[in-house]
Amino acid sequence: CHRASAAWRVSGGADSTGTTAMAFRKLVRKLTKQEPAVAFLDVSSEPTVGNLPPAPGDAAGGLPPAPKPVTSSKTPSFASSVDDARDVTDHQLPASPDKTQLTPSNSRKRSSLFGKKKQTPSLISPRMSNIKQSVYEPPNLQLALRRMRHLQPHEKKPASEIGADKKTTKKLPLAIPVDEMMNRFSDGIVFWFVVLRDYLYAFLLLTVLSGGLFHAARVANSENGTDWDQLSGLARATFGAVLFWGNAKSENETVTNGDRDAVLAVVVLDAAQMFLLLGLTVYHYQLKKKVNDAVDVNTITIDDYAVEVRGLPENATELSVKNHFEKHAGAVHEVCLGRDVTRVIELRKKALQLEANHDLLEYMLRRAQRLLGEHIENEPNGPEKWKRLWHLAFDKVKKDLVKTGVLPGLAIDFYALVLEVAKDQSLSMADRSECAARAAKRGMKKGTVGVAKSSDPDDYNPEKIKLKMADLNVLREQNADAVAACAQQGFPVVCAWVSFVEEQTCVDCITKVAESKDRLKNLSFDLLPKAEKPKDARAKMIASGKDDILLFTEAALAPPTKLRVTTAKPPSDVLWENLHFREKTMWKRKTRSAAIIALVLLISLAVIGAAMAANNSLSPFAQCADIGVGGEFLDCPAVWDLGSTSEASPGARTDIKPFITQTSVSVDVFACKGHITFDEWRADVGDLSGFFTATENATAAADFRLAYTAGTATAWAGGLVTNSNVDECAAHVCYTCYCKGKGFGAYYESKDGLQDFCKQYWDNQTLGVVYLTLAVSVSMIMNLILKELCNFLAMWEHPHSLTKKELAIASYMIVALVVNMAFLPLFMAAQIQKLSGVPFLFKGGHPDMTGYWYTDFSNKFAQIVILNAGSFPFTLLTPVVLWRINVWLNTPKVKSQRELNELMTPPPFLLSERYGQFIAQVVYSLIFSAGIPLVHVAMVVFIVMSIAIDRVMLVRYCANPPRYSAKLAALLIHVMPVAVALHFAVATWAFGTRDAPSYMVGGGADFTEAWVGGVRVEDDQYDIGARLGRMNGLVPFVGFVVTSSLFLVTEITLFLQKRYATKSMDLEGCPPLPMVIKQGRLTGMESYKITANPDYKHLFDTDGNDEVAQALM
Repeated sequence: CHRASAAWRVSGGADSTGTTAMAFRKLVRKLTKQEPAVAFLDVSSEPTVGNLPPAPGDAAGGLPPAPKPVTSSKTPSFASSVDDARDVTDHQLPASPDKTQLTPSNSRKRSSLFGKKKQTPSLISPRMSNIKQSVYEPPNLQLALRRMRHLQPHEKKPASEIGADKKTTKKLPLAIPVDEMMNRFSDGIVFWFVVLRDYLYAFLLLTVLSGGLFHAARVANSENGTDWDQLSGLARATFGAVLFWGNAKSENETVTNGDRDAVLAVVVLDAAQMFLLLGLTVYHYQLKKKVNDAVDVNTITIDDYAVEVRGLPENATELSVKNHFEKHAGAVHEVCLGRDVTRVIELRKKALQLEANHDLLEYMLRRAQRLLGEHIENEPNGPEKWKRLWHLAFDKVKKDLVKTGVLPGLAIDFYALVLEVAKDQSLSMADRSECAARAAKRGMKKGTVGVAKSSDPDDYNPEKIKLKMADLNVLREQNADAVAACAQQGFPVVCAWVSFVEEQTCVDCITKVAESKDRLKNLSFDLLPKAEKPKDARAKMIASGKDDILLFTEAALAPPTKLRVTTAKPPSDVLWENLHFREKTMWKRKTRSAAIIALVLLISLAVIGAAMAANNSLSPFAQCADIGVGGEFLDCPAVWDLGSTSEASPGARTDIKPFITQTSVSVDVFACKGHITFDEWRADVGDLSGFFTATENATAAADFRLAYTAGTATAWAGGLVTNSNVDECAAHVCYTCYCKGKGFGAYYESKDGLQDFCKQYWDNQTLGVVYLTLAVSVSMIMNLILKELCNFLAMWEHPHSLTKKELAIASYMIVALVVNMAFLPLFMAAQIQKLSGVPFLFKGGHPDMTGYWYTDFSNKFAQIVILNAGSFPFTLLTPVVLWRINVWLNTPKVKSQRELNELMTPPPFLLSERYGQFIAQVVYSLIFSAGIPLVHVAMVVFIVMSIAIDRVMLVRYCANPPRYSAKLAALLIHVMPVAVALHFAVATWAFGTRDAPSYMVGGGADFTEAWVGGVRVEDDQYDIGARLGRMNGLVPFVGFVVTSSLFLVTEITLFLQKRYATKSMDLEGCPPLPMVIKQGRLTGMESYKITANPDYKHLFDTDGNDEVAQALM
């Protein structure tokens, strides 16, 4: 551009607008012919006012060399992507059109998850169908929005409400009542919101009832004067406050019956809370049946008429299955064979990806043709979009050139001039495509990614793009051949769904199946010789000679097979890609999932355990109030009078420094555990008092100072007590209290030399915060990792139905989160000598749930519970937030309708993650809620946020959910009694401790108080009888026994009822299926065929013109 301007200046300009523009175009063309690169496209350096670039022939050296084509290492040429992809195996699918990996479908063996290899079949006869040569559609936002609204739970507008926008649907109201939900969603979705509502009321009531413990903790802290060293932070609102108060009253022998009554009231209120939750669980069990019945009455689905059949031979046909069931049951509306189409689903997904790549190439070809001026059918030449962006890019350069007189103030269209060079047929295509690439780069929309962002000239050369499209079509042809070969080989039958005309026929079929099973049990072949007795159920049924509904024969001479007939799941619940996986081997896949989860939990345990071990390796500490002047076991000022020292007169600072800096004797939390119990100094070191200050010790003190404080090299010989580390531990404790008392401000400002003297203490404080933060952070991060891992493992198990997959996700999430949140922290804090050999576990400092256990454990646990309560609901909101941001940012940048449709596809509404998080949060909260009632408040926050977020997501943003059953709600109902039983078990231990004032069972005085005759008495760690002998421990134990007994009886009863229920099916009085379909009253899908399932039908041609469609018929 500068050379053209300089040449314009040398030529003297022109005297008219027309001649000016013409002369400038000629000059540009002339300069472009001289050098392939279009010089005036490079505007990175702007001319300085008064210093114009030299004209051709000037003394400055003539024209600069042509710039090299602009390429980016981050944006490779599309051709290289195609070439590199030829070596990729056929089971690797490209991630996105922007990261193109084109993969030929060859005859290589593909590996399954367990290493089994399957040969890709070859074509038997020529393929029937042809690939589409042109798949590109320009983006149409209205079409994408219409498709999005179709996927979301909208309701139809009345004709009177349809406005100018012609929208025929509208969003559901946020406050949609439960009764209306029953008409629109499945019972699983409806019951989820019922559960949230009821548990919100329940935990609000539990929070109110926990007011008794909150009040008792407040009074205990006040009366006992419990300081923040003993009980800090959230732990002050726990049962630990009552334990410190009760211990002090027992030591002073001031425990009264009023104190016992207050604690017993807390225990009774806690038991009442748990029985309230059990009552809610029973209510939900009854309500679930009512909701299920109400949904069944309000909706008619095809599974009301259908049964699922397994055990069919691989070559079974729809006609033979239909004839069999019409013979034994009644009129059949439709038979849909479930086939092993996993390989075809993979290939069809790959075909869609290849089509997306072809779509992008078509866009690139049209873009190149626009810039080069080639004819494009039905499209104008030189779109306004590029013109507008070009003007913006060159506006400043143009103004500078006009201002300096290089260009006249005329309306010169730079964009048109550049494109005229690109359209110059006399130039080579390489030069023209380079010019087009530079123009595209200048006019590129900010944020454009992938191949569309490429500035490689090859991606603007129509000839080369067409070659890439030809190469891509070869890959598409190969993939289509592989699909056709699979279809020609045939899809083995793995199951079938039989839909009857009448609901009564379906009920009769299930009844006959149950009668057949009963008849099989009653068959006896005792009179036959052992060698002639039938070996299995099929042989017994054949030997009986009766025409049975469970015996199926495909052909006259074919051996009969035994069928397994059950009530059918909804069509939307079927996972076609997993139908061929055997249910008998599911236990292996579940064992693998359990092992992986256990491994991840062990990694979490190792990291957290290492962080806690590092924290315990820091300097020991004790309560400073107990080691001050006149301390019972340790009087710090009498040994090292640090309070009287200063920088000018170090005194005791010099005396204590060798004890702090020595490294030959171990001094940390573990090493000093024998002298410090629950942050209280318990070792009597009265003999050390006055060692450095008493006159009679002057010689010994002088010798000690000479040996260790006068700069000599004397090795540490054990200090004042050579056979123990008690003096070193005492020095660290005194040092810690002194520096802590001075405060961080004095240390930071280095007052009186404290920055040097207290550096080790504050370094340890910083490291302690880092280690604890690491432990809490790892725990939270592992919770999020476990959530995603549970999703992956459930999918990897290949369940046959979405319901089983969702149940697996929720179950794994519950187990993983509860173990990671409750049991591992509890076992890490516990000190059990007999189990101390377990790595990282049972080596904590708490042999019992005393007040110090609450200081150490409850603070961390409550913090993590509160953080999870706030973060878990937002993790479910994250997909919607990311989707909306993605739509907002990328809608203006899409290049095709396919890309726009994918962009506008709403995220799913998954119940499994919601139930998994909710049940896990409830379980680990209830386990410790007896002593830490703050978790009830966290649950209220969690449920309120869940209700608000889930309602907005369901009726505003997410896709219409599948027909969820109430099995996830049943999981909650079955888990709640277990959670309550665990709560009572922990409450027995927490409330039954000696420190809590309690009545004795039978009115005795044994095992009552923590202090007897001025001596502290502790129960043996395994003495359960001592806790049950106290009323505080007996009440929750009775609750544990009652809850466990009722749970076992109920589970056995429900198991027997379920076994009996499989022999029959409830009749709902549905009209004939063809009439329901004709009247449009059927909810959900009208068929079990894969081509009718919205999750799969885009993978299969519905016109029946290819091998796959004919093979599925």
